[in-house]
Amino acid sequence: MGDNDSDGTFLASAAGKPAELASILAGRVTAGQYPPGTRLPGERELAATFHVSRGTVRDAIAILAQRHVVRTKWGAGTIVLDTDEASLAIETVLRQADHERGNIRELRDLVEPPMAALAARRASPSDLVTLHGIIDHTDIRMTPRESLRMDMAFHLALAESTGNPLLAALLRFVNDSAEATRAGTHSTVTRRRVSLDGHRAIFARVQAGDAPGAQQAMLDHLRAIGGMDVLGIQPQRPAGLMEPTKPMEPTKPMKPTRQARDER
Repeated sequence: MGDNDSDGTFLASAAGKPAELASILAGRVTAGQYPPGTRLPGERELAATFHVSRGTVRDAIAILAQRHVVRTKWGAGTIVLDTDEASLAIETVLRQADHERGNIRELRDLVEPPMAALAARRASPSDLVTLHGIIDHTDIRMTPRESLRMDMAFHLALAESTGNPLLAALLRFVNDSAEATRAGTHSTVTRRRVSLDGHRAIFARVQAGDAPGAQQAMLDHLRAIGGMDVLGIQPQRPAGLMEPTKPMEPTKPMKPTRQARDER
């Protein structure tokens, strides 16, 4: 099998060739054929290998650079980025993005449930200790700000337990950009309890290695507290859970009626 067709056949359309070449090269980066810090072959060599024009190669490299897979340096060629560099580049782009509430909610709904499933498959014993420690140190009697800080720490630790630094970078962005939005999530004891109960349910599924269960638990958690807070809806309280109330004032004794006085 030739080098140019080891990852599939080029699209017939010339417009599709750069995207397909970029996909092939990205696959080889992932497979370790082009390790981080090394240079990709030059334009002339890539053009000859894949039987395309040098313009197609340049367009493919531009796609990879936009995806933060490589960086082109003047005089040094095209360098493959390591994971940490790619994470930092993605964080920079995300921080410049639109932070509207609806966008954040959609991002969390799309990313965090499958992320929880991945954590259930990959979390190490050390990761589980970290997650359990965060839950153990979370108290519904905390101030809203302290509770929010523990909330964000849990979600970030869950992302880090997947072993994918890009997911961790994404969750750091979510934490930073959604902090104001999520503040209301912890404004009452009921909300703090619902949030903590959600974390406990997610952790139980991750600890059990139950990927589908962890994904569903995260989805339930986001629906119960995150999404409802964005929409300004009070989260549904679990059965039997009531907001603490002030003790009732003792009632004053009633004055006896005239009839009662006559019956004495």
